[in-house]
Amino acid sequence: MHWLATRLEHRSRRVAARIEQLRGGIDRAHECMVAFGSPKGWLALFWAVILSGPSHANKLLAGYAALRALGIHANFVDILLLQTFITFLLYFAPTPGSAGLAEFLSAAVMQIYVGPAQLPSYTLIWRLINSYATVAVGSLLFWYWIRSGLVGAEETVSDDGS
Repeated sequence: MHWLATRLEHRSRRVAARIEQLRGGIDRAHECMVAFGSPKGWLALFWAVILSGPSHANKLLAGYAALRALGIHANFVDILLLQTFITFLLYFAPTPGSAGLAEFLSAAVMQIYVGPAQLPSYTLIWRLINSYATVAVGSLLFWYWIRSGLVGAEETVSDDGS
């Protein structure tokens, strides 16, 4: 990358300024990669992987919970894989927040397990778990953190800026 940057920067001053910014980014990316090669970096990566499970649990378990709420018994791993597929496809949705498309895609994929009469109920329960329950729990948790951590907390500000 540095060799290519050196070749391109000789073309114009404007390109040279942009290349200098690019070199800074390349150097920073290299420093980060070296840092992740250390034991502390591997530990950080381990914890990131462990903590990503609960953060994605609502998306990946919503289908199974909705099926169980309707009294439908299905293989947990199969449903988990289908929900992973749905979540992956929704990352490429052209609509904001995949509005409408998420419900259609989930219903289309899950009609393997859910009959036509129960499909609207499944979709409603799935959306409640996926969106509204998550927002409600997150809001309550955030409100608790704000109330317990910031109300009554006072900071002293000195004249020297510290």
